[in-house]
Amino acid sequence: MSTHHRISISLRTLTAVIALLAARPAGAQTSPAGLAPEIAPLTAKYQSDMEALSQARDKAAAQPRQTYLNALAAAQQKAASEKKQDEAKAVADEASAVTAGSKLAAVPSPLLPRALTTPRSFYLREAARAEHEYSAHAQQIGAEYLRGLAFYESKATAAGQTDLLKQIQTEKLKVTAQGAAPRSAHGAGQSVIANGDFAEKKADGTPATWQGGGPGKGAVTTEQSVTFLRMVSTGKAETWFIQNVDRPANVQQLEVSVRLRSPDFKGVGPYGIVIAQRDAANNLVARDTPCVLKAPCPVWKAMTGMVTIHPETTKLIIRCNMVDCSATVDFADVRVEAR
Repeated sequence: MSTHHRISISLRTLTAVIALLAARPAGAQTSPAGLAPEIAPLTAKYQSDMEALSQARDKAAAQPRQTYLNALAAAQQKAASEKKQDEAKAVADEASAVTAGSKLAAVPSPLLPRALTTPRSFYLREAARAEHEYSAHAQQIGAEYLRGLAFYESKATAAGQTDLLKQIQTEKLKVTAQGAAPRSAHGAGQSVIANGDFAEKKADGTPATWQGGGPGKGAVTTEQSVTFLRMVSTGKAETWFIQNVDRPANVQQLEVSVRLRSPDFKGVGPYGIVIAQRDAANNLVARDTPCVLKAPCPVWKAMTGMVTIHPETTKLIIRCNMVDCSATVDFADVRVEAR
């Protein structure tokens, strides 16, 4: 079994863990001590789900980390045998940082051997992918927990239960501190596109900074504190909302992520995120489909994909896209991060 295949299997555990958690009986969690009985089961499930998700993330990142550490060990032995002290120290420092789980610089030390370029890039890419999957699912778990807390907060407010209200507020702050709360409209991280959370919209209800096209329709809507773009099409023709972005300097890859939902999908064509690459003469260089589905999806599904940027590419066209299907498709948290 190849290394890439093993990594793919490991990463899929991050998606599968949500379904496994949902299938567990409520009694499988241990109630947190000191919490009011109204919210104790809810809090226990949240804590248990987050712990399981953290373990899945660590498992997914373990193999690429070990692969890079093996390459570093071989490089350090070679540098030592050739008496390249500066190179050996740079390799040792890199290995220490990887072992400690420290964040590596995007640009490696010039003293690192060139032979480490490929395994280092692979490690950074797979580690980032695992972390993003964790973040996306953590936000789903956090959103579910916050909705439950909001229900009991409303009841506690009406009943004047001040102690319960204090506990609920404390739990809400914990969700934010753990980074599991749904993304806010601003400051959620560096993405090359604007308004990917659809927090801003035009007077006609369509998302600001996005340009629509095709026979279908689209508008920003909000349900259960989640703001998203809803697109509706009833035919085979392509419908889209796009953003044109200049290629970021010195970038070879993009990490694309989105949450998708389409409970009434009918047809054969895909829906999701499409990335088109064009050169200086506006010729099409590539058309990638990093995050697409071809089947009904009744609940939110977090997706992540990688796109390799071609040397001649100067412009990127990010598309929320649907084609050859009759469906209502919801897009949330669209992000395109330079790697």
